[in-house]
Amino acid sequence: MPFILAEGSDAYRDHGMGRSRGTMPIQLAGNIKFGGLFETAFGVTLGELVEDIGGGTASGRPVRAVQVGGPLGAYFPPALFDTPFDYEAFAARDGLIGHGGVVVFDDRVDMRAQARFAMEFCAAESCGKCTPCRLGAVRGTEVIDRIAAGTDRAGNITLLRDLCETMKFGSLCALGGFTPYPVLSALNHFPQDFEPA
Repeated sequence: MPFILAEGSDAYRDHGMGRSRGTMPIQLAGNIKFGGLFETAFGVTLGELVEDIGGGTASGRPVRAVQVGGPLGAYFPPALFDTPFDYEAFAARDGLIGHGGVVVFDDRVDMRAQARFAMEFCAAESCGKCTPCRLGAVRGTEVIDRIAAGTDRAGNITLLRDLCETMKFGSLCALGGFTPYPVLSALNHFPQDFEPA
């Protein structure tokens, strides 16, 4: 606000990129050296947020995954750190900015457990109004447990992907619709974590 009042709305609009104009408050949390609330212009890359502003991991270990957009945001590996923090750029890579939350995980994170957590979170928070969310999250947790046990891994991964598609496009609200983001991103970027335990 002080910047807009001092410099005007046109100057504020000149920050950012594409259709994502101005600045956004971003919360850096998790295993991060300099966590906290930062305001920056749209367009800074995810890598710059994590490494330059956040200082890398607090543990000193390599970053393995970054979840952007809250507990139902997609997980991005370091290979996607060139992604500009911009609504369209994240959408193009099957992610979302959401409320601007960025949670950093080092190389010890179990991405299958993180995918399971997303399904558990949805099951606990579901209002119960729509079937894809209400039952999908419970079944999703069960399917991930079967994958972990090594029971028909390929078939259960296919089933999990199908379930995520049903939840994404059949849920009435964003809770069920967004739960597939962390699950599918974990499957796509960290498939080795879905090998039997």
